[in-house]
Amino acid sequence: MKLINNGPSPYGRKVMIALREKNIPFEIEWDIPWHKDTTVHHYNPLQQLPILLGENGEVVYESSYILAWLERHYPLPPLAPSDPDGLLQLRLFQVLSVGIMDAITRINFEMARPQENQSREWMDRQERKIVGAVAEIGRLLGNNEFALGAEFGHADLEVGTVLGHFDFMARNIPALNELLDKRVRWRQQHPNLAAYIDRLEQRPSFLASAPHMVQMDFQAVVA
Repeated sequence: MKLINNGPSPYGRKVMIALREKNIPFEIEWDIPWHKDTTVHHYNPLQQLPILLGENGEVVYESSYILAWLERHYPLPPLAPSDPDGLLQLRLFQVLSVGIMDAITRINFEMARPQENQSREWMDRQERKIVGAVAEIGRLLGNNEFALGAEFGHADLEVGTVLGHFDFMARNIPALNELLDKRVRWRQQHPNLAAYIDRLEQRPSFLASAPHMVQMDFQAVVA
């Protein structure tokens, strides 16, 4: 298998973690989908990462769909609930986690525009989404070791990669450090989430899939 991925991407990271948790061998091809030399348009009509190239030539894209595809074709060890209620609860964690990342991405690209073109109201609205969704995840998780049930699973991939991305962005993007550590203050406001991600980051699959920064041409994507 080959995973086409972008170094900082939490979406690609959750696929890498799932592959490692399922002990599926794979290689990685790094790509930046906004740059002219990208290959993503050859595989994904949405021109987004991650993209998984299967052993039999299958092309699978969009991280949550890739996780479902892996669960169908490589069911052991299981990472998704088998009961309908559990699957609905997993879907809720997915909705909240993807919503957080969408809001952060919008803020990040808005801040890349010239300051006179930035909308403070737009960024404030995205920040409120982040604060609300983090609080809801904290409420749902409580003090449980894992997001759903007694074992690691897909819900932990969704939530864990987002919380891990918070720390990654705070270390590497000063403007987002201001947002996450000084305004959202998720570690201070939700110590249960801080303890949860600190445990997950010690799993071998998380350690082996740590994100890394890339040099991206923001002018290629910001009008």
